[in-house]
Amino acid sequence: MDSITSHSMQTRSCLIVGAGIAGLTAADTLRSAGWAVTVVDKGRSVGGRMATRRIDSSSFDHGAQFFTARDERFKARVHAWEAAGIAQNWHTSPAGEPRYRGVEGMSSIPKHLALGLDVHTSTRIAHIEPADNGWAAEDQSGNRFAAAFLILTPPPEQSLALCEPFRPLLGRRLVQSLQGIHFDPCYALMLLLDEPLQLAPPGLEKLDDTDLLTISDNVQKGISEGPGALTLHASSRFTIEHWDDEPGVVAKLLQESAARFIKAPVRKWELHRWRYSHPVRGDESRFLSARCPAPLYFAGDAFGGPRVEGAYLSGLEAAEHLIASCDSL
Repeated sequence: MDSITSHSMQTRSCLIVGAGIAGLTAADTLRSAGWAVTVVDKGRSVGGRMATRRIDSSSFDHGAQFFTARDERFKARVHAWEAAGIAQNWHTSPAGEPRYRGVEGMSSIPKHLALGLDVHTSTRIAHIEPADNGWAAEDQSGNRFAAAFLILTPPPEQSLALCEPFRPLLGRRLVQSLQGIHFDPCYALMLLLDEPLQLAPPGLEKLDDTDLLTISDNVQKGISEGPGALTLHASSRFTIEHWDDEPGVVAKLLQESAARFIKAPVRKWELHRWRYSHPVRGDESRFLSARCPAPLYFAGDAFGGPRVEGAYLSGLEAAEHLIASCDSL
């Protein structure tokens, strides 16, 4: 990827769409380099699929259940999170690999990353266009944002939709790369039980089941009060087949699939649909970029790996490339 050779951007400012791990990591990296950064996200809180939800007094991780660290840069960051009391080792995989969780749920990590950043949640960008000095964006409420550079971290399908007015200027190869990225959907069912769940330690079961992928005990995990707080993740096959079903129908079917684990009455339940849950065809690059009509980066967990670590490294490397490109001007 070439250094940016368009007009010299005297204002080192960046607008980042998406406040998941990739977007927040990019924002934190740029801020540390002295950049002015604004992050916008359509969700009510930061984190994307690093999500924790409250039902009564219980907490549920209903997106990513844990994360691993293999790259030395990410290991260093995870160790810093451990030292800060933000993350801890939940358990070790059968292969001997540490699996980490947020101390108060997976959302602990993005909330920590967002501290001190200019983050606007519940902000859905409706329109993006090139401006004289970079980019201008407007949300559905008419609020406008401007920056010299732009980083898009939503799933590529959504990012391309935002680029529709100037898509031909991105180039055929870049557009084809983004169009080739596919995500599987996933239902997450949260169950509040009247009695503790009988799962073997550490409270996570990966299932060889046509309907269910995992079952997780949030009490045994250490993020929730008892007596029972259970998260079920459905398979992509089941999710696709029942995507348009009523929530009550989906919840009933998933509870039936997990009946062998659920020995207590269900007090409450909530269902969440992850439309973009897991990238099954991602791009091998950590990020993609374009210089026309203005400097633009695409990042996220679809680039270089579908895990939390992949999203972190994508945001990190996109920001580092942007910084280096500007420093070389």
